[in-house]
Amino acid sequence: MSKDKDKRVKKKYNVETGFFEDGLPYARIGDKPNIIVNIEALSFKHEPPSGFTLKQFIKSARPFIEEYTVYLIVRKQNVPEDYTFTDMASDYAKMIRREFKEPVVIMGASTGGQIAQYLAANHPDIVRKLIIISAAYRVSEKGAEIEGKAAKYFKKGKYGNSLAAILDLIFSSKITRSIAKFFTRLIGKRIIGKIKYPNDFLTEVRGDIEMNFKERLKDIKALTLVLSGDLDIEYTADLVRETAEGIPNSKLILYEGYGHNLAAKWKLLQKDILEFLKK
Repeated sequence: MSKDKDKRVKKKYNVETGFFEDGLPYARIGDKPNIIVNIEALSFKHEPPSGFTLKQFIKSARPFIEEYTVYLIVRKQNVPEDYTFTDMASDYAKMIRREFKEPVVIMGASTGGQIAQYLAANHPDIVRKLIIISAAYRVSEKGAEIEGKAAKYFKKGKYGNSLAAILDLIFSSKITRSIAKFFTRLIGKRIIGKIKYPNDFLTEVRGDIEMNFKERLKDIKALTLVLSGDLDIEYTADLVRETAEGIPNSKLILYEGYGHNLAAKWKLLQKDILEFLKK
């Protein structure tokens, strides 16, 4: 999507994008005092949401704006190579305390759901409720293998191949996956665009692969909703069940016949999330 199209979309839906003062990129929709902070999933570059990502954010957030202001927040740009999920969670915590001054609803899908666990365990005072989507206390061996493959392509500047590798996690259907990967290899580099800070993506992948939060799940005190597809190969149903069982005040919903692209199925999730938020 061009910058002009982004402007039209933002004007139509009254969406704001930019950077917080500490460098966290964001998109915001809504004007209510209650806040939902959605931590973005694995991202190739840390910039304010635009194009397809911006449209998906608007689509997913609109059901909640009657009662909430919804943010999609990315990670800082140009982070050091040794930056960890603990550091990233601290960045979010510092921003939330400064900007909102009270607990907020934390939502995170995939990598965002992993970082959300650190945020909830390490900074319980700012987490009103926690929603984990398509994530668990660690990735599966298959998930680690695929993300590692994507990182290898990325290091070589083969961004189309890197994005195509990630699609192995997203699409459960072999036919859909094959078609999507074919076109992604052809135009993936154009879709991703110029990468100013390539280490940001590699740092997130390393965090995904190295994370094992099982022993810390008990430190998450917020009321928690865990949502996942039973066909997810990156965060298998068994891993998701263990995650929900390890969090003291949690509820698990497994959707049959869905894989890792669950976050794109907002009509499926909307009712369950809204019921959880009303409790």
